Amino acid sequence: MSSTPLQHVGHQSGRSALRESVVALIALLLVITTTLITFIMPLGMEEQAMLAINQMARESPLFDYIMHVLSYQNLISGVGLVAGLWALWFMPSLMPRRAELLTCSVAAFCSAALSRIMQQLTPPHPRPLQDEALNMTPPAGVDAQTLHDFSSFPSDHGAVYIGLAWVIWRMHRKLGMAAIAFAVLLCFTRIYLGFHFITDIIGGGALAILTVQIALLTPFQRIGGWFAGFSQTAPHWFYPLAFIACYGIATLVEELRQLASGLLRFIL
Repeated sequence: MSSTPLQHVGHQSGRSALRESVVALIALLLVITTTLITFIMPLGMEEQAMLAINQMARESPLFDYIMHVLSYQNLISGVGLVAGLWALWFMPSLMPRRAELLTCSVAAFCSAALSRIMQQLTPPHPRPLQDEALNMTPPAGVDAQTLHDFSSFPSDHGAVYIGLAWVIWRMHRKLGMAAIAFAVLLCFTRIYLGFHFITDIIGGGALAILTVQIALLTPFQRIGGWFAGFSQTAPHWFYPLAFIACYGIATLVEELRQLASGLLRFIL
């Protein structure tokens, strides 16, 4: 007996929900695994990989400079990924999925905050540059004490970069492949400069993907639907606010964090 169109849609929806659940489960397992590797297991193979990458440090001042620029210049890094989100927003074929794009993009950005919470809740973990067992050579232009006050696991930069690339890939495969390749390059710069271990990046990226998958749940999509509707009914308010939000995402609210830390010095 042949299935009706309604049954076919139901089967498709069921398979899609199962696929999204599997992705979320894999991401959760990666977060758990990288956490265990970071705090319980010895470095082992990761130590060898980090030292192999570090052998390139100071071999080429130009290469060190390029890695430094890619890591620090928001116009090249975060802005490029956010531009991909805007491209998706205005694609006619994806307009029915604007609620999904909104909620998942916000979730990808919020994963950076979650990674900072994890850094506070887990034991301190030194950056590769400050790990005495590695004794890494800082690339040209990098201070060995950079970010020494913050734990390295998981990477908030890795979370945002991989999270945004994952959102783009979910909605547009070709553009998403370019976004993922670019995100991997940006994450590599954090490893090369000695700011993060490989597991820091994987853990942060997995956390971001898990957060994006959670954002697909109905309650969050309803909120996204309201904001998508707001973009139609009040575009003169929505787009200025969206511009500010995207600026914050692209820069990881760096200026706001600097302002907050400066004020805290006066208060405390």
